[in-house]
Amino acid sequence: MKHKIQKVELFVGVIILLGGLLTYGLGVHQLLPILRPDLVVYGTTLIGIILILMGCDIFSKPTKEMQILENDERNIAITNASLAYAYKVTLPLLVLVLFALIFMGYMSKVVFFSIVGVIVIGQITWVITAHYLEKKM
Repeated sequence: MKHKIQKVELFVGVIILLGGLLTYGLGVHQLLPILRPDLVVYGTTLIGIILILMGCDIFSKPTKEMQILENDERNIAITNASLAYAYKVTLPLLVLVLFALIFMGYMSKVVFFSIVGVIVIGQITWVITAHYLEKKM
């Protein structure tokens, strides 16, 4: 499962990076109906590079010790706990940033509802996953 996700991240990252660079190379970024078309190139390039770096782990050859650590129940529990804490820290920070951007006047309706939608989907996923795991375990 991990390798499938990394393949998708790598593929999507390359597509986004090339798409961003092609919009700049072909001059399409100046024709886009957005306020700052020059930022399209920077944004797509940055997102593409980040996704490529996230997916590049697929090319590394894991050693026997790395495979043992990856399948160790203690390390799996530590990883799951750290991911849960990261989510618990990220969500309030995202809400605070959203609140600040609204009152500073940088937030449009589309961006606001997109971010709120992501937050709601994250919360729904958390509730459904917790309910599913309670019944399964």
